[in-house]
Amino acid sequence: MSSPALETLLARLYTDDALRAAFLLDPHAQALQHGLSPQEAEAMAAMDPIGLQMAAASYRAKRAGRAGQTKPAQRWWRRLLQMWR
Repeated sequence: MSSPALETLLARLYTDDALRAAFLLDPHAQALQHGLSPQEAEAMAAMDPIGLQMAAASYRAKRAGRAGQTKPAQRWWRRLLQMWR
């Protein structure tokens, strides 16, 4: 089971380029600095850096792809409003 601090750090590593760069330079120290236990810090230090970069790039691409999309409910309301114009 992972701690909230671990989950928060992982989410930030996927989305924050500056934090990810600092983490890749010294993963163990960054993990401890963000409130992880020594055991969690060891596990984070063993993380595959290439895999981390690839995951971050994948999430970035997904967010960029969704940025231009509207939610289905919004599209439905837009069509309804256009009918009344």
